[in-house]
Amino acid sequence: MTNAASNNQPSYLQSVAAKAAYSRATRDKLVASRGKLDTVNAALRRAISTGRLRNTEELEKARVAMEINFREAERRLAQLQKAGFRDWQSFRDEVDDAWEDLSRSIQNLVARFDHEARED
Repeated sequence: MTNAASNNQPSYLQSVAAKAAYSRATRDKLVASRGKLDTVNAALRRAISTGRLRNTEELEKARVAMEINFREAERRLAQLQKAGFRDWQSFRDEVDDAWEDLSRSIQNLVARFDHEARED
């Protein structure tokens, strides 16, 4: 490989460092999200137990969807972390898609929570 060609492709060390940085940042976001999700779940349980909120089927579906999407984001990140230094980039889009799905499900749950709270 010529020197010019090697400058166009990331080196092994660059790829490993990029993968590690992306994995770390994504793991940190998931840990922070888990804390927020736990807080939302606790608030839901409190509101339901005190009678300020009814546990409707729609609210439960939104909560379950959020949990499923969180687990899927974790699963996809684990796949990326297991991938080799040449292959990890192909998993990055899947992790990003899972992250978007999780974000949407969180927004849906919060919207459902707000809707149910206004109904009562």
